Amino acid sequence: MIETRAKVIEAGKGVALVEAARQAGCGHCDSSKGCGKSAMSGLFINKTRTFQVIDPFGKKAGDEVWIGVEDGALLKSCLAVYGVPMAALLAGALLGNAYGDMGSVAGGLAGLFSGFLWARRYSAANRGSRRFQPYILK
Repeated sequence: MIETRAKVIEAGKGVALVEAARQAGCGHCDSSKGCGKSAMSGLFINKTRTFQVIDPFGKKAGDEVWIGVEDGALLKSCLAVYGVPMAALLAGALLGNAYGDMGSVAGGLAGLFSGFLWARRYSAANRGSRRFQPYILK
């Protein structure tokens, strides 16, 4: 499970708006042996992020909470949004190649479009699912 600490900004019926500080990938940014990624990313990235989470506990504004998302959710989401459309583009281009260059282009575009449609339906079917939504742990 991927977990982080956050602060509740607003609370509603079963959902809460939280603000979480961005963290470095490895936790060595304060040490002299770190890679220096934090110094460079600090120039371009906002330090906090606000997003909506599922709130099964009925927290109030100002509460400190731990939020999390299920293991594998990030990988599955990335594969659905990026991997499937890319695979569909390649499959369409390979199938269309039998009809020449223009067939390959048309097949690739058709595959990419169908991959995006599939990703959109997959996203809509899993919207609100605890498997893919961050939620308050405690």
